[in-house]
This record gives sequence, C-alpha cells and structure tokens, in this order.
Amino acid sequence: MNIFDYALKMELDGEAFYRNLAATVNDADLKTVLEALADDEQRHYKIIQLAQRQTFQYIESDPSLRKLENVFANQEFVGDKQAFIAKLKDEQIDVYRAALVKEQESVELYKKLKESSQQQAEIVICEKLLHEEKKHAEVIGNIIEMLNHVNDWVEAAEFNHQDAY
Repeated sequence: MNIFDYALKMELDGEAFYRNLAATVNDADLKTVLEALADDEQRHYKIIQLAQRQTFQYIESDPSLRKLENVFANQEFVGDKQAFIAKLKDEQIDVYRAALVKEQESVELYKKLKESSQQQAEIVICEKLLHEEKKHAEVIGNIIEMLNHVNDWVEAAEFNHQDAY
C-alpha cells in the first residue's frame, strides 16, 4: 500500500464516519454540519485521486502504512450504532467534540506521514490534506466554543461582560 492508497482509504472511512453520524442525529443543524464534513472528506478523496494521476510515477509501497491505524477504521459504532450514539448522549457538543478528536487525529497522522515521506508528490499531498484537516478542526473548535458561550451566558445586568464574537 502506498501513501496515496492509504490516504484514499482514510478519506473514504472519514466520509462514512460523518455520514453514519449524520444519519443518527436528530438536530437538523448538526446533521447539516456532519454532512458538510462528509462532503469535504469526499472532496479530499478527489484531490488525492487528481494528485495521484497528475504526478503519476512509480511510488513504492510503504509496508509501515499497513501497521499504522487509520483514525476512522475502528469505530465504536461499527457493531452497535445505538450504543455509540447513546455514549455521545446525542447532544450537539458531544458529537462536535467526537468529530474534533477525529480531525485532530487526522492532523497528527498527516504530519507523521509527511515527515516520513521521501518523495515530493507524497509530501505535497500530505501538506494539502494536513491543511484541509486543520481547517476542519478549526471550524469544529469554533462551533464548540460558541456552544460553550451559550452555557456560560447569564441574562442579568451584573453578568453582562460578554466577550465579542
């Protein structure tokens, strides 16, 4: 398995993760965000395919990639979706936190792959995917922060010291 094949599989698994999660939530806004993340994972898949075709060259398989765990591969809900969702308590912030963890794991994984890559084509695609996953993590982090502001807000004049958004 080479880095392109590995990244393609990871992006497909990421898309499935977000689509499955979106199918289990009741909140329409949360469902929209999860579906948008799934769409982005599909877009990443297409980016990798294009990079693979345009820079097509012989890239040796990296046997170490077989040992590296794909961050979306071993999902708790694979066997029992309901137990997974119950564990998340079906609250928006918990779902967003779970998504943020996956995005942060993706960032770290692409960093490691970039550092271990020897070929320029591999380094370029890792940098692109790293940038994309960082954007996901930032967006999800901002959503979590906004949801936390809702919990912190108190409607009283003496507590009206809110930070500007």
